[in-house]
Amino acid sequence: MRIVLFCCFLILGHIQTFGQSWKTVGVHLGIPIVNEKLSEGRKYKPFQLLFYYNFANLLKGKRNDLFIYLEPQLVWVHFSPKDKKEWEFGANLGFEYRLNFSEKTALTAAIGSGPHFITVETKQQARGFIFSDNFTAGLHQKLGNSGVNLDLKCRFRHISNANLKKPNKGIDSWFVIAGVTKDL
Repeated sequence: MRIVLFCCFLILGHIQTFGQSWKTVGVHLGIPIVNEKLSEGRKYKPFQLLFYYNFANLLKGKRNDLFIYLEPQLVWVHFSPKDKKEWEFGANLGFEYRLNFSEKTALTAAIGSGPHFITVETKQQARGFIFSDNFTAGLHQKLGNSGVNLDLKCRFRHISNANLKKPNKGIDSWFVIAGVTKDL
């Protein structure tokens, strides 16, 4: 939790210092739609609270956009059948391409990765330090001239620890992600 708060303070400080019109900050909620059944018979259901900040547009001035983004995450893991609650937290850094169909509507595709920590120990994945790898596609819709945007996305995520600790078979999940961002 301290890491998430620290990342939020870093983001907010960076926003105030370097804010420009193509930068965006927001929050998204990720709901699992396909959950991996673990070898011990439980389903791994991670619910994501995602903070979003893009801080560089590599195609600034072009028709489409290629953003570098930072995405701190706090994840509550629910098991089915019911078991104790577990947590994940960390931050991803990635690239998001926006294919702009109009001034207000864009299709998005993103890839990101970053360090995380998980509290759960399963037969497939060791507790502790992991990497979270994400592949995302979606729709980005501006709401008038308010600077407020809606996002609807589908995401595939793989978590594993790069064989730093055994077991390391990884855990895969699919999500529907919805959220709001604000242009700065």
